[in-house]
Amino acid sequence: MRITQNILYNTYVSDMMRRQSSIYETTLQLSTGKKVNKPADDPVNASKILSSRSLLSTYGQYAKNIDSGLAYLSISEQTLGSVKDLISKVQETAVSESTGTADATSRANAATLVGDLYDQLLSLANTSYDGKHIFGGYETGASPFDQAGAYSGDTNKQSIRIGEGNYVTIGVNGGEVFKGAGGGVDIFQTVTDLVTALGANDQAGIQASIGSLDAAFSQVSNAVADIGGKVTRLTDAQTGLSSLTVELKMMLSGLEDADLTKVMTELQLDQVALQAAMTSAGNVFSVNIFDYLK
Repeated sequence: MRITQNILYNTYVSDMMRRQSSIYETTLQLSTGKKVNKPADDPVNASKILSSRSLLSTYGQYAKNIDSGLAYLSISEQTLGSVKDLISKVQETAVSESTGTADATSRANAATLVGDLYDQLLSLANTSYDGKHIFGGYETGASPFDQAGAYSGDTNKQSIRIGEGNYVTIGVNGGEVFKGAGGGVDIFQTVTDLVTALGANDQAGIQASIGSLDAAFSQVSNAVADIGGKVTRLTDAQTGLSSLTVELKMMLSGLEDADLTKVMTELQLDQVALQAAMTSAGNVFSVNIFDYLK
């Protein structure tokens, strides 16, 4: 079969286009650092790569949830730690003013002091973090306690997802820790009763408040201890998630990362081959058409 000028031309064009396509692919690999930039690059592993990327994204969200949860628990723990300190001061005042050496004047002054501590307690109970009140359950938009200590939040507790079907409660419900919902002590009422007893120079009433204050201190201490357990759980989950993420990234890297040294070498070879093909084509097609008629 006679090789015509048209066949020869198409052969050269096809070869140059193939080499240009190869140069494009290797250049893309160099720019992205990936040998798989579309499913057609590796049909066998494409599905595994996509699912691994999706899982990495999920792990990333879990990690953010854990970070947020730890921050939430930290502010709750600090706040309740301050509440414990405040209750201790109220306890000390109650014990001091419950003795026979105290008089109406000292108790009146103590009533003013405890009243100030009450206001500090109220402020702590209405603590907000990231624009949300932390002790109101799901009702985070408004202060959960009014000046009288009445609770307007709900009975829920905030929680976060840290894994497939794995949730951790991070919220401390104000109705439980401050009002004693479920059988505890109403701390606001206890402090209010003490202020009243101090103002009335009521020694028996002052003595009666001491037991309630002890219970209140234990109530808040238990909430702090519970927070500590949740922090440990989240920290353990964070460590495990970090290990899984590293392993998944290594596996994904093996599937899709390019050997940049090899790719650069291939690019240089393709560029040389393309230049040679273009030079050869230029030489061939510069020949006069009449040379083929001899």
